[in-house]
Amino acid sequence: MLKRLIARSPRGEYTCLIDKAFNELLDVHDDNFSELFSLLTESLKVSIAINRDQPISEDLLYSSNMFVLGCPTRVKLEKDDIELIVKYVREGGNLLVISDAGGDLANKSNMNDLVNVFGIEIESTTVRDSRNVGSAVSPMLDNINIGHVTNKNVIRLVAGGATTLLIQEPAVTLFATGKTSVIEKYSPRENNAWKIMKVGENYPLASACMHGQGKVVVCGDVDMFSDDPEFGINAFDNGTFIKNIFSWFLAPVETSTVIDWLISRVASLEEKCDALAQKYDALALENEKLKKMVKEVRPGEGEYSFIKNDTAENLG
Repeated sequence: MLKRLIARSPRGEYTCLIDKAFNELLDVHDDNFSELFSLLTESLKVSIAINRDQPISEDLLYSSNMFVLGCPTRVKLEKDDIELIVKYVREGGNLLVISDAGGDLANKSNMNDLVNVFGIEIESTTVRDSRNVGSAVSPMLDNINIGHVTNKNVIRLVAGGATTLLIQEPAVTLFATGKTSVIEKYSPRENNAWKIMKVGENYPLASACMHGQGKVVVCGDVDMFSDDPEFGINAFDNGTFIKNIFSWFLAPVETSTVIDWLISRVASLEEKCDALAQKYDALALENEKLKKMVKEVRPGEGEYSFIKNDTAENLG
C-alpha cells in the first residue's frame, strides 16, 4: 500500500542525501564538484546529508527528499539496500542514479540490479562523436526530449565519457546520441577493450520515470555534474538540465499520475499472468503428447509399465 513520504529538515528545507558508502565518484565536498554543491545549497536552498553507512540507514534515507548514487565503484549494493531504495521511491522518495563510461562492468558496480526495477538498463559502453568539445569521448548532444520538464530551456548538452542506456516503458529518454555518434562496447578480456557496437542516433544517455509516488532519473555520465570547464556543470546547458532534475524531484506528484502508475502496474501484471497461462497451456499440451507416446510404446499397458518391466528384467 502506498503512503505519502514527506521529509523536510527542521528549518523547513528539503534535504538531498548523497551516498558515499559505495565509493562513488561524485563527492559534493570535493573541489571537482563545488558548483553542484552551490547549485543545491544556494540556488535550490536544499540541505545536504551524506550517507556513509552500509547497509544504507533507513532513518536517514526516509528523512530525505532525494537520494543520489553518484557512480558507485568497486562496491556493490546488497539486496536489502536495493529493496529499501525501491520502497523509498515507491512511497514518495526521489532517486538519481549516475553511471559513467563502461557502466557496471567498468565501474565494478551493480546499479542494474537497482535500475532494472524501473525499466532501465545501463550498458557497458562509451560514446564517441566527431561533434565534440576537443575529445571524441566528449560529444555535444542536441537530441533532447524537449517535452520533459527536466529539459526546460535546454538546447544543447555535452557529456564527458558517457554510457548508453536501454529503456522500456514507463521510462522515457531525456537525451540521446546523435547521427554522428559511435557507441563502443567495453570488453576487458579482449586485446582491444573498446569495440564498435552500434552507430547513430536515439540511443538514450539519460532516462526518467515515475515509480509509485516517487521519481527516478538515471544519467550515463558523471562528468556533467563536475566543475570541468569543457563538459561539466557550466558547459552549454548542463547546469540547467541538472537544476531541472532536482526541481522536478521537489515538485509535488499529482494524484492522477500515481493512479496512472498503478493502472500500468495492474496492466503489466495482467500481461505477465497471460504469458504464464500460455506457458502452462503449452506445457499441458506437451505433457499430453508425452503420455500418448508412452502408451504407443507398450499398447494396452499402464503409462509407465514399460519402465517398470525393463527395470525388473535388469534386476533379474
